Amino acid sequence: MAALDGIRILDFTQVIFGPVATQVLADHGADVIKIERPGQGDLARGFGPWQGEQSLSFASLNRNKRSLALNLKDPEGVEIAHRILEKADVLVHNFRSGAVMQKLGLDYESLKEKYPRLIYAVGSGYGSEGPYVERNKGGHESMAQALSGVVEQFIGPKNKPQRLPYTVADFNAGMLLVQGVLLALMARERTGEGQYLETSLLDGMMSMQAWTTTRLLNAPEEDDDGSAGATSPKGNPLDGAVFKTADGFLMVTALFRPFDILIENLQEALGAEGLAGDPRFATLDDAKINREALYEKLEPIFATRTSDEWIPRLEAQDILVAPIRSTAEALEDPQLEVNGLIIEVEHEKLGKMRHVGPPLRLMGTPARAHWAAPLLGENSQDILCEMGWSQEQVEAMRERGVIQ
Repeated sequence: MAALDGIRILDFTQVIFGPVATQVLADHGADVIKIERPGQGDLARGFGPWQGEQSLSFASLNRNKRSLALNLKDPEGVEIAHRILEKADVLVHNFRSGAVMQKLGLDYESLKEKYPRLIYAVGSGYGSEGPYVERNKGGHESMAQALSGVVEQFIGPKNKPQRLPYTVADFNAGMLLVQGVLLALMARERTGEGQYLETSLLDGMMSMQAWTTTRLLNAPEEDDDGSAGATSPKGNPLDGAVFKTADGFLMVTALFRPFDILIENLQEALGAEGLAGDPRFATLDDAKINREALYEKLEPIFATRTSDEWIPRLEAQDILVAPIRSTAEALEDPQLEVNGLIIEVEHEKLGKMRHVGPPLRLMGTPARAHWAAPLLGENSQDILCEMGWSQEQVEAMRERGVIQ
């Protein structure tokens, strides 16, 4: 038995933010019915690369879900959505504006009295009100990174700020949306009532900077708290320092003890004299001021051995160290297999696919056995028959273009 067995989700989400959230719910047993537009479906279905007719981008975030291709421009399509809502626990959408659902009569205000136990979860770029919403500003990963101050901290070629090359805003906000749904489900156990909940890409990007934002809100005169470690002019030069070795790069983090002891331990690991006792590195404050001199001493030493040679020497002194890998190399880490993180699913038409699976491991209520992301409308007939329509009625709806 999975943790969310018996919970039904009506999922209007697409691309990354929303599907991140509903995939977590699906992995842990919820029946996620993904509502998609006939013909096109989730926008992510148009993103390559491909395996057969399936977008791998789409497949990465939509396993364990069922696809119902439903024409919501047809009143009969909206009626079908209502029939599902009668047996649903949660509705999730991440449309740019709530006006989309309002036009369909599927906004929270229109539904809350008819379905008092319904949890209505919304993910957006910026929230449901305010200046960005008033001008219908599009939400996106890159916009959230730029507006939150994150891009400003990452300087790239030509000394220009740059976007982080992964979807941190989408995944962070998606996990927050999951938390909201689970909290609302718990609250409903006590109150018997559903509720509206929301989060946004911007909310998530601001919340993950708590160490920095609290300083800025309370002690703005301190222009840099050094929390970024070696990448910050005021940070610890040995907190996330990168050194080139004979065959690659290592990230080294020497923390959690007095700095003079750290220098002694580092000197022992490197087999190099002249670090301990050097007044330029006597304290952390001294080392911050003299970081370039410290690196000038360390860099030629690291270059003399391979990464695999350095790692055990540093770890013997309890100095944190890791090789800098590509994502492809990271996927070969045996720890992922131990954690059961790489899963394999099989689709009857597309064959086997491998994914990074659920990062949560619940021993008493483990994640369900996994199946592949659906093709567009693959489950339309099964879902509607479950809801009480006959196969003949379903076929008639297909011919009328209500479903695909």
